[in-house]
Amino acid sequence: MKFITGIDRNQTEFFCLEQAISRDHEVRLIDLFVNTIKMSDYGFAMDFTDNGRPAYDPADLLKLFIYGYLNRTRSSRQLEKECRRNIEVMWLMKGLVPDHNTISNFRKDNPKAIRKVFSATVALAKNFELIGGKLLAGDSTKLRAQNSKKNNFNPSKIERHIAYIDDKLEQYHTLLAQEDGDSMSTDKKGLTYKIAKHHKQRNKYLGFKKALEESGEVQISTSDPDSRQLITRNNITEVAYNVQATVDSKYHLAIDFKVTNQNDSKAMGNMVRRAKAILGKRDFTMLYDKGYHTGTEFAYADKQGIEVMVAIPEVASHAPDIAFDVANFTYDKGQDVYTCPAGATLSSNGRWYLKKHGKTTNRMKHYKTASCKACAMFESCTKNKAGRLIERTEHAEVIEANKQRIELNKEIYRKRQAIVEHPFGIIKRQWDFYYIMTKKTINHASADVGLIFTAFNLRRIFNIIDKNLLKEYLKVLVLILLLQKAYFKHLSATIISYSMKAKVKTTDFLMRYNRLYLTPDKLDFNLF
Repeated sequence: MKFITGIDRNQTEFFCLEQAISRDHEVRLIDLFVNTIKMSDYGFAMDFTDNGRPAYDPADLLKLFIYGYLNRTRSSRQLEKECRRNIEVMWLMKGLVPDHNTISNFRKDNPKAIRKVFSATVALAKNFELIGGKLLAGDSTKLRAQNSKKNNFNPSKIERHIAYIDDKLEQYHTLLAQEDGDSMSTDKKGLTYKIAKHHKQRNKYLGFKKALEESGEVQISTSDPDSRQLITRNNITEVAYNVQATVDSKYHLAIDFKVTNQNDSKAMGNMVRRAKAILGKRDFTMLYDKGYHTGTEFAYADKQGIEVMVAIPEVASHAPDIAFDVANFTYDKGQDVYTCPAGATLSSNGRWYLKKHGKTTNRMKHYKTASCKACAMFESCTKNKAGRLIERTEHAEVIEANKQRIELNKEIYRKRQAIVEHPFGIIKRQWDFYYIMTKKTINHASADVGLIFTAFNLRRIFNIIDKNLLKEYLKVLVLILLLQKAYFKHLSATIISYSMKAKVKTTDFLMRYNRLYLTPDKLDFNLF
């Protein structure tokens, strides 16, 4: 039987990397995309000392990371291996093989610059009209941190550990007191060692307790200090980060993200403000789930002039008869009174009362009536012996306006989950990026998440736009960047030469040069 045979391994052959990568391969798009970025403007370090071994170009390391994240590889050690064995990476890196520490440090040290790279994907999408900017949805997802539950502590957990240690120390001291003689027996030496070990552990927990008291925090994580134990689903908790994201409805592209270690209740206002700045307008609607239903956040969004639609949470407590729930009381704004289902009028004394809820303090008015006790429906209305009391928060109007928007636009609101869960589904289910790759501080976590969302947007863009069209567009951007660099180089050389001869002010010369070679509307020195 004849079989297909391979080549002779000892045969010398000529090999060209350029010919090994097809002309329409997406690795060429990654290369072009990064080449359109002026790395120094984005905040990547470009100035290095002349002493020692030269540094790797940040553009090359960025290309490596984007390729890795697009192909579900985030580990710096794995990326180092890919540089040696993956022909696509060899082409992209031009044969360079950075050490895994160099790769890892690049990601860790450039969180702000990586965010700007993500913004570049949003700008690219805007150019091809992939972002509608009319309907957006926001939500969060929990990504596990590099910190185990065992190494996360709260005050009650610390007290339990200290109580356990105190109990053990008492037992050891009792056993030690029972030992006779002055000589140190084997048992006595073992007890002395255990006592010293437990004292050391006790001092560690006391240090955690002091740190919590001084910082005002409710948790402390030892491996990843900024991570927190958060509820992920069905009362299951993980030590994690909470990643807020804003997604456009047109092609489900992410336009913004933020890594936090807090829950959702105080996140909406800030994300709405950022969306307004990114889109450069305010005539859009943002959709959120009931976890974002907070009065202060509604008020902040209203000040921004942005329309939000947030799911209405279930009523926390009902009246003995649900017909007398607060929702069935009618409020008259002009007279500032409530009318109950039985027809009685509840009024306020006009004073504002402060009510603390967690870290938030809200102002609210109290509404009640003297006719409550004589009412035949008293038992159906309230269990309070003093009569029915209604609290109206200072943000009640914006909360009620949200309720009306939800009722009038139910079909629009139903799109929320399909819009915002799309990126999370791809990232966590398809790509298996359900945890943070970096550790120690929220900034390092932001760099990892920034690369995740950069890769997600690029994957969507590569799938939606014709590759040849995208390639030609990126080539034009690269050419413009090269022309700007050449212009700046020529301009700098001319300034130095002319100023040395004529001894004129640099600003005067720039104005003359600008008039000769470029019109003022075409010369933008911020680009250089």
